[in-house]
Amino acid sequence: MPPSSAAPSVLGTRQRAKHACETCKQRKRKCDGKQPCGFCVRYEYDCSFDSQPRKRPATGHTRHVPRRETIRSTEELPRQLSNEIEISQQRMEATSGTAFPHVLGLKLNPRNAPGVYGISWNLGLRDEPTRSFTNLTTLLTHAEMDHYALIYLDHIHSIYAILSKDRLLEEIALRWQNPDIIGSYDTVLCGVAALGSLFSGPESQPHPREAEIVQCAKAMLEATSVIKRPSLHHATAWVLRTLYLRTTNSPHASWMASCTAMHIIEATGAHQDPQSGSVYFGTRDTDGDCDIPRRLFWVTVTLNAWISNEYGRSRVSIRGVSCKKPSHGDDSWTADLISVYEISQQLDQEHGNDSAILLDCLSRLEIPVYGPAALQLSRVNLVLTIYRRLRISCPIIPKDAQARIIDAAIVGLDSAVELAEERGPWWHVANVPFQVVCTLLAMDSRESLMHIPQAMRSLRKVSQQFHTASIRHAVDVAESLVRLSRQNKQNELLDLNQALDSHDGEDNILNQSIYGIQEMLDEDGEPDLDWDAFLSADIPVFDSTSLIAPGQPSI
Repeated sequence: MPPSSAAPSVLGTRQRAKHACETCKQRKRKCDGKQPCGFCVRYEYDCSFDSQPRKRPATGHTRHVPRRETIRSTEELPRQLSNEIEISQQRMEATSGTAFPHVLGLKLNPRNAPGVYGISWNLGLRDEPTRSFTNLTTLLTHAEMDHYALIYLDHIHSIYAILSKDRLLEEIALRWQNPDIIGSYDTVLCGVAALGSLFSGPESQPHPREAEIVQCAKAMLEATSVIKRPSLHHATAWVLRTLYLRTTNSPHASWMASCTAMHIIEATGAHQDPQSGSVYFGTRDTDGDCDIPRRLFWVTVTLNAWISNEYGRSRVSIRGVSCKKPSHGDDSWTADLISVYEISQQLDQEHGNDSAILLDCLSRLEIPVYGPAALQLSRVNLVLTIYRRLRISCPIIPKDAQARIIDAAIVGLDSAVELAEERGPWWHVANVPFQVVCTLLAMDSRESLMHIPQAMRSLRKVSQQFHTASIRHAVDVAESLVRLSRQNKQNELLDLNQALDSHDGEDNILNQSIYGIQEMLDEDGEPDLDWDAFLSADIPVFDSTSLIAPGQPSI
C-alpha cells in the first residue's frame, strides 16, 4: 500500500512537547505540552505558557556532536540527580497503597482529591484513643512564657532556627487568650518553655515546674504515634525534645528522640522540598515560608546523625530526599551548622577509615574566631572525632594535621570556659574539655603535653560552675589519666637512668681526677704539688685497662 501524504507515527518513538509551561520550566519537570499540562493538573499548579516561545537556532549554525562525545555540563549533574529523586518518589508513590487513592483522585478530580490518610487501612473497629493532657496555661503564666521564649530565641534559635519567631510570639498571645483550648502548637510551646528555663543562666532562675512542663510535652508527643495526620508542629516539638534530652539526659533517650523526629519528618513530607510535587504536601503548615521546613529537615538530620555517631548507633535514613539547603539570608547560624554537618558526612562508616578523606575533612573544617561559642564547640568536637579516626587509619599523623588539631582544641577550651561562665548548659561544655585532655594525652608529644595544664584548668572551671556528679566524675577520670601518663613517663625516665648508670660511674671518676689535678695548680696555672706524691698517687683512670686500645700491649 503506498504511503499516505500524512507522515505516520512511528511506534516506540517518544513524542516531545514543542514547548513547556512556565511551571515545568521552573521546576525542571517534563511537560506534555497540553493546556493545562498533566503535572500542573496533578499538583494543582497554575499552568501558563509563554506567548512567545524561544526559537530554535538555525540548523546551518549548529554542529552535530555525537552522543558519545557530548561533555556533561555542570548543570546536567544536579538535573540528573533531580530526575533520579523524582523517579524514586514516583516508585514510592506507586508502591504505596495509601498514596494511590490520592494520585488517582488528582487525575480524576484535581480540585477535590482524597488525602493520604490511610483510607481502608483496616476495618476501623476501634476509634482513636482519647487522652487528656495537662493544660500548659496551668503550669506557667503568660508573662513567664514570654520570658522563657525570649531566652529561647536568644540562645537556641540563633543556631537551631527551626521555627518562625513571629509565629511563635503570635501563638503565645493567642494561647493565653483562649487558655482552655489545647491545640497542636502546645507541644512547641512546652519545648520552648522547657529550653528557656534550662538556659535561664545566672541572670534568671529556672522555672520551678520545669519537669512538669517537660512531662506535658512528652505526653502530647507520644500521642503523635497514633494520630492520623502529624504536622510540622509535631516534628518541631520532637526536635525541641531532642535538644532538651541531649542537654540533660542519657545518650539512649536523646538518640530515640532524634530517631522519632526523623520518622515524623518523613510522615509530614518535610524531606521533600516545598516547591516539589509531593503527595504529602497537604500536611504542611509553613505559612508560605519555604526556609522553615528546609531548616527543620536539615537540623533534624544533623542531630540524628551526630547523636547516632557519638552514641555508636545507626541513624535513620530517608529515601527520596529532595529538600534543598536553607539560605544564608536569615539572622541565624543554622546554615553554618548544616555546612559543618555536610563535612561530617564523610565520617560515615560506609566511607571507611580512608586517611586521605579524613585529612581532607580536617583541612575543610575551618575554626573561625567569630560566631556562637556553642557552634564552635560543635566544630571542635568534629575535629576531635576526625583525630580518633585518624589514629586508626594513619599510624603517623602529619605534623601540620596535628598542629590544626591542637589549635582547634585550644579554641574549644576557651569556648567551653566562656559558656560555663555564662551558665550555658550546652552538652559540649563538659564533653569537649574532657575529650581535649584525652586527645592531648594520646598524641603524647611535647607540643600536645604542654597544653595539658590549660585543659585541666578549663575542665575544673566547668566543674566549679556546674556542681553535678557527672562533671565531677569527668574531672576525676581526667586527673587519673594524667597521673597514669605521668607514671609512665617516670618509668621511662627510670629506664633511661638505669641505662646510663654504669657509664656515669666512669665519668664521675674521671671528673674527680681532673678536679684533683686542677686543685694542684697554682694561680698562674703552674703545678703546685709534690711530684713524688703525684707520681705515687693512685689514679684509677690511668690504671683502667678500658683506656688501652684494642690490640695494644698493656704497660
